[in-house]
Amino acid sequence: MTVEESELHESRWKRIRRVKKWLRPLPRRATIHRYPGLKWFAEAARKRMYLWSFRVENAVPAIYAGCILTLLPLYGLQIAGAFLLALWLKANLPILVGLQLVSNPITVFPIWFSAYQVGRIILGLFGISVDSLSRAEVRVLLDNFIHGAWGDRFSQLFTVFSVTSLGALVMGIFFGVIGSITYRIVAQRSAASYALLRHKLAARKEHNKDSSH
Repeated sequence: MTVEESELHESRWKRIRRVKKWLRPLPRRATIHRYPGLKWFAEAARKRMYLWSFRVENAVPAIYAGCILTLLPLYGLQIAGAFLLALWLKANLPILVGLQLVSNPITVFPIWFSAYQVGRIILGLFGISVDSLSRAEVRVLLDNFIHGAWGDRFSQLFTVFSVTSLGALVMGIFFGVIGSITYRIVAQRSAASYALLRHKLAARKEHNKDSSH
């Protein structure tokens, strides 16, 4: 093996090891039964190979759906939602689930507050006025929503939920575009590198074959 072939081979294995490291905390075919929100679907998931495929046609829908779902005010339902979306879109499950880690107890409040502000701006562009909320008000409303203590705030909660969902949808699409473009570039470069390695190995094999004659 030439120095160039060796470098290409090592580069390919480095990418594989890096991907495996990133996937370690995420559901895989062998570990999906360990996840509380997914264990009931483990058997069905293992039979669907597209859930574990990192091809562009499976990864890109997962990136879009994952970016949108993680920003929506559906905290606590995201993992199950990710699985259903993966089935519906024939998308990569680890990517979809992995993106749900973006919204967690530390980040979920800033995410929802930002989504609400974005939703307000978008509606304002269409002449629809929505009251601004302080962070304290948003926290109280979200607390009421999570614990089901709606009371006489149902109308306000519904408005906040709708505006936040609109903002989350727009933000999710924006980040989905960035993520999908990045993934396509990385995938293309990886495929080109692998194709070059295969071409060089095949050419060397052919050369050795001709030399033996």
